[in-house]
Amino acid sequence: MSVKKIAKQVGTSPATASRVLNNPGYRCQKPELRDKIWKVAMEQNYVPNEAARNLKVGHSSEDTKVYYLYVLMTRMDASLSDPFLFV
Repeated sequence: MSVKKIAKQVGTSPATASRVLNNPGYRCQKPELRDKIWKVAMEQNYVPNEAARNLKVGHSSEDTKVYYLYVLMTRMDASLSDPFLFV
């Protein structure tokens, strides 16, 4: 379930649904709209995607390690007939 689908079911914009779901203290002009958004989110078992949120905000997990793998490939006479290696 995504915020866009929740917003479509409730009949509001994705921005409003996102504001309500990300900020529990957000007050809509219509209080029943906030309740409808939460009701649909709970019925559909909405769980925010932390990876997407971190990409948007620019944070990364501190315990995530980055590994680099360097590969050096050379060609010899016998490998010239290999159809999968191109120069």
